[in-house]
Amino acid sequence: MVSAVSSARWCAQEASALAKDMTLSEKAAQVIMNGIDGNERFSPYLLDHFRGVVPGAILLFGYNIAPTPERTAAYVDSCAKSFRSLGGDIPVMFAIDDEGGEVFRTRGVTSYLPSARDIAGKLSPKDAESLYFSLGNQLRYLGITMNLAPVAEIPTDLNVGFLDSRLFSADGTVTDSFSRAASRGYSRSGIVPVLKHFPGSGDADPHSGFPKIDATREDIIRRYGAPFSSISGDWPAAILVSHSLVPSVDTVPFCLSFAGVTGILRDELGFDGVAITDDISMDAIRRAGWSSGEAAVAAISAGCDMVMTSDTDIRSVARAIETAAKDDPLFAARLDESVVRILTLKIRVGLVKTALRRYSDSRSGSGKKAAFNLSSFTEWKARAERTLREGSGNE
Repeated sequence: MVSAVSSARWCAQEASALAKDMTLSEKAAQVIMNGIDGNERFSPYLLDHFRGVVPGAILLFGYNIAPTPERTAAYVDSCAKSFRSLGGDIPVMFAIDDEGGEVFRTRGVTSYLPSARDIAGKLSPKDAESLYFSLGNQLRYLGITMNLAPVAEIPTDLNVGFLDSRLFSADGTVTDSFSRAASRGYSRSGIVPVLKHFPGSGDADPHSGFPKIDATREDIIRRYGAPFSSISGDWPAAILVSHSLVPSVDTVPFCLSFAGVTGILRDELGFDGVAITDDISMDAIRRAGWSSGEAAVAAISAGCDMVMTSDTDIRSVARAIETAAKDDPLFAARLDESVVRILTLKIRVGLVKTALRRYSDSRSGSGKKAAFNLSSFTEWKARAERTLREGSGNE
């Protein structure tokens, strides 16, 4: 049996070997998370849209979810096969935004997931972990391996009003406990949890404003960063970096700041996993004067690994990254580092099959190979509903 330490090292070695065989254009596309149309099949026009630019991840929204789990799974599978037909040798990772409550994209297909606040008010952390574990297994049946949840940032006077029920509690201890339970449950099911939004959401909605956090650099490290550094170190997890401006750290949005991402998240907090930007096409970035391509290059330079963008011109974003890598050896090395981190994560969750097939398959859920079929989906859905009614009991 492979030990945890040697397995982690082996995954990184395998990822490095895969990265060496990738072209620069493939690397530039691998660090992009983009969206897609449809919910029945991969639209034919998308073959031209993504030809030569197969992204590392696709973020699914509510409009991508078909009316039934079978049809949703078939749709995601058709997308995965189409991307492979475009020369995507590295499988695309499909992600979702299933926090629960108002932010719940698989509503009506998977089991009901209350808001974070309702879960903390009704369940114990143990019950919550069981609930998220059951939902994670349902997501795996649909072909989804990453969930942009939970909201792990500390509650403040500013973000409690904006995030509302998306926070587990206004009490930081409670939020930390349930964020840990959610991340553990998802991870056990083979889903990559994405802790968000580091270091915080600030005082405005980044979709329409430019949020700001007035805190000292020391406070960002010791207080704001505490839940992210402690939770993410326990299992394969990613962290979503916010657009918030922290004047004590830098004059640019946090996800574009080397002083913020590398200086604090990497160096001070020791995070060595995949760092993902919030959508760089949001108003918070555009109003600051950045194009999507410029923001993508700045984010990678800052220490982020994957750039989320809703920009439909994915070619310009990939081209900006590729051009920067051609012109600057230091940026090229930084890009390689990001690609290896992303590939390592894909190997660890079993998305990328490698020579050590048994290890990859073991990441498919709870330490053993799981059967992701409609029957198991129905069982996990019933288990989640039972947990909401009665508590977790024994798994």
